[in-house]
Amino acid sequence: MPKKKEEPREIPIKFDDGKGEAEGEAQPAMKAEENVDRADEKAKGATRGEKTQASDAFDPELPPSGGVENSDLQVQIDSLTAERSILYDQLLRRQAEFENYRKRIERERAETFQRSRADVLLEMIPILDNLERALQSLEESDADPEATRHGVELIHKQFKDALTKFGLRPVESLGCTFDPHVHEAVTIEATDEHEENTIIEEFQRGYKIGDRLLRPAKVKVASQPER
Repeated sequence: MPKKKEEPREIPIKFDDGKGEAEGEAQPAMKAEENVDRADEKAKGATRGEKTQASDAFDPELPPSGGVENSDLQVQIDSLTAERSILYDQLLRRQAEFENYRKRIERERAETFQRSRADVLLEMIPILDNLERALQSLEESDADPEATRHGVELIHKQFKDALTKFGLRPVESLGCTFDPHVHEAVTIEATDEHEENTIIEEFQRGYKIGDRLLRPAKVKVASQPER
């Protein structure tokens, strides 16, 4: 259905006199102008506020958001990188020093071994010379057996003295109590002539160098006969 058009209605305004009518007409006009001015001022204030916020947000002189934190992180990264470089350089130096130390120790050990071997050989050479002289004297037809025997005894003594000089000591066996740390029992003999576990015969002499056993003595040990 078609809508009915609203007919304009008249709003009656009463005025006391002509002056009141003029004032009545002027006041609404002034209020309307004031409202417009206030609205303009509000709009301008809002615009100024937006511009201020925008200028604060995009001011090129202000640091960007998080700039201080990024700067601190970069400083820490640079510091750690420098520290890593220092530690890596120290590690390389330590490795080089250890390698030089290892090579020096090996060289000194080889030199010490060569000197020790040379010292031993120098002590053995005179004994070898005397043995060669003894063999040469045995080849002669008119060699005196007693003189040859005496010469061999001297060589034996010379050889023992040279070994003693280098710290070699024989292990005592005959008449001693059997000690499994330095003796090796090859056989056991039941007898009443000796106490039990007494060494009554030595088959091969044992030797020590300092407190270290080089070779145990091979011996015969007495035991109590069965009754």
